[in-house]
Order: sequence, then structure tokens, then C-alpha cells
Amino acid sequence: GDIYGGNSQTTPGGEGTPNYQGISTGGNLLGRWTRTFTDDDEMSLQAYYDRTNMVVPFQASAAFGAPAGPLFDDLDTVDLNFQDRFALDGENRVVWGLGYRFTNDEVVDAPVVAFTPNTLDMSLFSLFLQDEVRLGTDLALTLGSKVEHNDYTGFEFEPSGRIRWDLTDKQMLWVAVSRAVRMPSRYDRDLLEPDPSYGTFLGNNSTFESEDVIAYELGYRAEWDSKFSTSISTFFNNYTNLRSLDYTPVTLVPLFFANALAAQTYGVEFTADCQLSPGWRLHSGYDLLQETVWITPGQVDLSNGLAETADPLNQVFLRSSMDLPGQTELDADFRWIDSVKNGGIGATVPQIIPSYAELNLRLGWHVTRGM
Repeated sequence: GDIYGGNSQTTPGGEGTPNYQGISTGGNLLGRWTRTFTDDDEMSLQAYYDRTNMVVPFQASAAFGAPAGPLFDDLDTVDLNFQDRFALDGENRVVWGLGYRFTNDEVVDAPVVAFTPNTLDMSLFSLFLQDEVRLGTDLALTLGSKVEHNDYTGFEFEPSGRIRWDLTDKQMLWVAVSRAVRMPSRYDRDLLEPDPSYGTFLGNNSTFESEDVIAYELGYRAEWDSKFSTSISTFFNNYTNLRSLDYTPVTLVPLFFANALAAQTYGVEFTADCQLSPGWRLHSGYDLLQETVWITPGQVDLSNGLAETADPLNQVFLRSSMDLPGQTELDADFRWIDSVKNGGIGATVPQIIPSYAELNLRLGWHVTRGM
């Protein structure tokens, strides 16, 4: 278990407005029981409880005539999870499980930010089943699906399929197709921004749907010798129902979140590991991510799709781990991140955050065997 607390000093308004302290406290407790019968036969049961308490200060809104003030949020979460893994026969390895999560969220609104209803109880049920089938000595097929039921959108299905081909005992090729969803949160459906002049600036939307993606992956891994290995994977993702910001016809406000965006991403990830000497190891990598976001025909997004692309096109990283004489060790971690493009409400061209490089160094000394 854990217990924690923190606060931040904030002056949300101008002269003459009260100061509010941002507070975050909470704790959790987790218990897990595992029973292992054989190397291929194991079951586990996990229970988890978490409570968080937050006080979030918000600035006054001069445009809407709303004073400064904090939002209070208390969230209780109970989570139960059961998983079972076993070999059905010599050719099938099955994993299945059940899950249940209950949340109780109680909010006291701030003058400029609110959630409706203030108190919300939600239940999430889940079931998954996966079977890895050996189709031969060097070919395996994995099929499975997760089924979830939430109080916002009902049933959600997330199937996946994967084929692994062992070209040799040290080379492997794999291909996969999967579907995943991001179910609505309270932020998507229940958030309100009151406006004394108009009534509501940002309204809730009880019809907000789950965002979903179909992911296609292809990868290759090889261990060229005992000291050098590489891995390369490519992907193409097709997204629909992504979150957008819409407006009310004629009156313009309230604004509300909708599902008017679609997107496609593709890229490649490459890594290499090299053992230069018994005490010196290098790990390097390169990531390419290309994103395209658009507004679906007949729909609107006040950010023109530019608020969804805060990701770099290129990333490069290199990590060195070295054992030195005198029971010392030296680690170096370098990364270069490409520029990031992002926009907000009303943006027609994205803002650009420049690229940067970062190097972290760590020197460790083993004073004794236990220190």
C-alpha cells in the first residue's frame, strides 16, 4: 500500500482575491493471491482499493464575471481482477480473466468549473480470453478479445490477432491486427464551465462516444551473435471518433466535446543492443511517427485538429552502461526529441515547440557488497 500528500501554493486571482492551496492526498491498498500448479498452469486473484482527495484552485474569469475558487474532488476506487493461465494441450496455451471496477466520485464545484452530476457511481465489467495455438514447430497464432461494459457506452469489444514465425532459433517475424478503445471519462461527458452572462460556456455531452483505433503491426527481431541484437517494428493506426470541440448553432455557446475527428498514424521503431565488452553495454534506438488528423465531413472542430498532434516526428536515444574499476559504474542516457506542433481553440496553423537534446549521467560506487 501507499499513502501520500502534497500541496502547491497558488494565487489564482488578482489583487484582493483569496489564495487557495492546491492539495492532493490519498492512499491505496493492494492484495494479490497466486497459485502456481506447473510452469504453464497458474491462477491469481487481485483486490485493490484507492482513495484520492484533491483541491484544485481556478483563476477568476473576468470575461464571464466568475470569481476565483477551488474545486474539491474525492474519488474512491475498488478493483477486483481474476486471471487464469493453463495449457489446454500440447498445442494450446490459454489465458482468460474477469474484472470488476467500481468508482465513487464526489465533486464540489468551483465557480468556473463544474461536473454534473456532482456525485457519480460507475461500474466497469471486463472479460478477456486469449489462445496461443502452435501451428508447427516454428509458427504460432494468437487470437483473443477483451469485452468491457461501462455505464457510458455499454459493451466495447477489443479483439486482436497475432502470428509469430520463428525463421531460425535466433530470428523472429511477427504480424498483428488489433482494435482498442478509449472509453469516455467524466471530463468528456460531464464537464461544465458556467458563465453568468450566457448560462454555460462549455456544456456537457451525454452522447460522447468511445474513441477507437484499428492497429496494424509488423516486426522483426534478430540476435546476430551473443553480443549484438536488433529489432525493427512498423505500424499503421486508423483512428475514428476522436475528441473534438464543437459549438451550438446560432448561439455559439455552449461549446461541447464531440467525436468529429479522425486520424491515421504510421511509423517505425528500431532498437539495437550491443555488448562491447563484458562490462560495457550499449542500447540505441530511433522512432519515427507520422500523424495526420482531419475533421470528418459535415463536422466541426474549433481547434481544426491541431490540438491532437503534440508528438515529435523523430526521436533518437542512446544509453550506455559501463562497469569501471574500483566497484564503480557509469551510466549515460542521451536522447534527442524533434520539434512538436500543437494548437488550441481557433488555431489555423500550429505552434512549434523547438527540438531539444538531453544527456543524463550517473556515477555509482559499491562501497561494500550491501551498500
